[in-house]
Amino acid sequence: MINKIVKGISLSILVISLCLTPHLIWGADVVLFEEDFENVKLEDSIAEGVKGTNVWSGTGPNGWEIINENPEDLGMPEWRTWAIVKLEWWVQTAEDQERSQFASKEKNGKGMGNGVVSDPDEWDDWTENGDPDSISSWNGHINTPSINIQGAGPNSLVLSLDSSWRPYADQTAEITTSFDGGKEERILLFSSSGEQTLVTIPTLNKNEEVLNDLEQVNESLEIPINNPDGADELVISFGLLTAGNDWWWAFDNVKLVSTAFVATDVQLKDKLTVKWAELKSVK
Repeated sequence: MINKIVKGISLSILVISLCLTPHLIWGADVVLFEEDFENVKLEDSIAEGVKGTNVWSGTGPNGWEIINENPEDLGMPEWRTWAIVKLEWWVQTAEDQERSQFASKEKNGKGMGNGVVSDPDEWDDWTENGDPDSISSWNGHINTPSINIQGAGPNSLVLSLDSSWRPYADQTAEITTSFDGGKEERILLFSSSGEQTLVTIPTLNKNEEVLNDLEQVNESLEIPINNPDGADELVISFGLLTAGNDWWWAFDNVKLVSTAFVATDVQLKDKLTVKWAELKSVK
């Protein structure tokens, strides 16, 4: 008798589902994109004090773009732009200085294995072609591939990442978004003021919230994104700007989620096929 009731309830669910129109919201937290940088092929170090095998790369994962905005022959070769690195090696060659709070399992670091690093502090340590920060400030961006966001309801996107930021002088970090090749809009700004950070995240109503040194060296960020209705593609850009012999910004475990995903006709059909298979397995 119980089995018959279960079958009846399940079949009713199927009938209701079949009668619903397409563009059905199936539920929250649909992952649209994620990257942990573990599949990046790493190379040997170049000039850093701690030599390493398979510890560094100037090339991002497939589809990612690293933009070098610094003089090509200035500063430590590994850090002339954003780099994908084995985080434990980064800690060793930079003599730690609190980097291990992000990259050490023993310290509950959130950055494990490979991660993305911009480190103007290390960049400034190589003076073969002159004193780097007296010649130029450090500027660079790393951009995601174009992410398909079709089906994401308006204002439903959330970007999450694990981040290590240490402020000094006037270095600045930013995250921007661009929909369908349009104008870039800033969704996060870290602005150093001495050894403090002024944090601005518009979608969280944070406007120059003051945080002290070492408060952000090992944190997880969740940033709502106001994606427009009908947008098809999104590019996210991470930038470090106006830095000199300052500190760093590193991140890992990037994920983009839609909290209100709307199924297309094809997605609806696929969902119902799976549902029917589940129903047939009910005895």
